[in-house]
Amino acid sequence: MSVYRTGLSGEEQAERYLHSRGYETVARRWRGEDGEIDLIMKDGEFIVLVEVKFRPSGRSGDGLKAVTPAKRRRMTHAAEAFLMEREWMNVPVRFDVVEITRDGLNHVINAFYAGT
Repeated sequence: MSVYRTGLSGEEQAERYLHSRGYETVARRWRGEDGEIDLIMKDGEFIVLVEVKFRPSGRSGDGLKAVTPAKRRRMTHAAEAFLMEREWMNVPVRFDVVEITRDGLNHVINAFYAGT
């Protein structure tokens, strides 16, 4: 399986999990000039920008290590562009990470804050 298809499989699994928790899909694989957001979901009043890390042969924590400061900055810039495009600058936002490894699925709510 290609890396692209493996990533899509992880995103689909994460999206199903989030739906089972009551989240609604707003957008998938949204691309801005500066980066991409895997999933954009709605959780109550929050817009949730989700980074999915699919490491089927990895251990718990391996995917989280890949959400580096540079990745967080790119996600923050992409989020700003998405929110401006939708004119949602006053909507509460958070960044979550869903990590999927051989140890299972780990959903980290508020995994980081914009600019960190």
